[in-house]
Amino acid sequence: MRQSQTKRTNIVKINSLKNIFFRSMLVLCAAGMVLTGCNNNEREENKPTAEEEKNDFDKEDGDNNKVVGSEKNENSGEEHNEIVEQPEDNIKEENNKPVDNKPVNPPKPSKPQKDSALKSHWSKLESTAKAGQNYYSEYYTKTRLITKNGYLYNYAASIQITTDYLVNEGRLSQANTSSGISVMLMYGTDISAYGGNDAYIDPNDKEFTVFAFMKHPNENKYIFTSANGSYGTLSSSAYNSLMNVYSMSNGTIRRLTPSNSEYDRILSCIRMYESKYEQYFVRSITVDDEYAFAVLSGRANAATIRQYILRYDNGIWEVVMDDLETEGRLPVTVNKKLPNFNMSLLPSYNIKDFTMLTDYTAVMNALTKAGLYAKDDTFYYFCGTNEFCYMITDSGKRFLCRYNNGEWECYKVLDYYDALGRLQKFTNNPPTFILLDLE
Repeated sequence: MRQSQTKRTNIVKINSLKNIFFRSMLVLCAAGMVLTGCNNNEREENKPTAEEEKNDFDKEDGDNNKVVGSEKNENSGEEHNEIVEQPEDNIKEENNKPVDNKPVNPPKPSKPQKDSALKSHWSKLESTAKAGQNYYSEYYTKTRLITKNGYLYNYAASIQITTDYLVNEGRLSQANTSSGISVMLMYGTDISAYGGNDAYIDPNDKEFTVFAFMKHPNENKYIFTSANGSYGTLSSSAYNSLMNVYSMSNGTIRRLTPSNSEYDRILSCIRMYESKYEQYFVRSITVDDEYAFAVLSGRANAATIRQYILRYDNGIWEVVMDDLETEGRLPVTVNKKLPNFNMSLLPSYNIKDFTMLTDYTAVMNALTKAGLYAKDDTFYYFCGTNEFCYMITDSGKRFLCRYNNGEWECYKVLDYYDALGRLQKFTNNPPTFILLDLE
């Protein structure tokens, strides 16, 4: 009997070792397929799979593997625990359950609650925001509306849009607003950044949007709304930080002269930005403590005037806007990109409003006829529009010419300031960009 038990035990162990060996071979085959880049899904139709081979192997030895439980030694009374081979289907069924890989969306944050005690204030804010948004939408393309220090502002008319203005325009009832409400033009994303969970911004209000703000009547914070349903509260410190983002108070505005060290640094920055490293005819460079506005052209063609805005940060100038000479609504374009850019840095003219002069033949003939130009003299600089022209010879003579009643009138001027004064007398919107900077 003992020999029979021993024999059966040995058979089970041998069969178990076979299975272990076979499974090891399967693992090695699978690893080889991965390393060689083979696709184990692309198999020949008539070739048996590894799983099929395994099933055949298991079928042959099935009877020997079905040893169940333990047998009791009749002579000794001891139990002999034998190895039991179980079908793979019974091994931890939970491992065979499909894995759910669907992304789990985080719960949407709940909207902030409006203080019901401020119902009348919320109502007035909403009425004001709607009136302001209607004004902005109607006049945006008709005039030049910008944000000035955070407030809605008519740049063309130099007027801040207030509740009184909207009331006088018939866009808002006095009963539906308050003098303590401010009409703001801001990016909703900026308000959201400072309001946090206390501010809800409608998806339509992420760009420039009119918001109505007022101070909380009882607490040290501000409440706001928009026409599209944005609303919330900002602490006093958050509100002040938000207003600082839109503040145009960036220091004293001043015009740089060629002798100023920052003058050359700005030009070097523009050269690097353009990767041309050319020499320039500079018309003007105006700066404050954060931005610079430069007007210039390459010396190869003085009529190709370009305009740039640079930002000063940590001792370095960087070009942040270019091709501004092509903009028909320059203040609006700059304001949307740089809300805290001081509009006083911009020139009063818009280059796109003028037609540049390309043929100077008639001007040269007029100078010769007036006895102001000798043909042996050459010009160092000339730039003009179809109405005005400024010229400098190699010998230092300067001329300002004006097209009047079908012919060019020519004037000899002493310097930049003399030419500027004459231009300003001739027209209310002089193209001062034709004058070479403070030569």
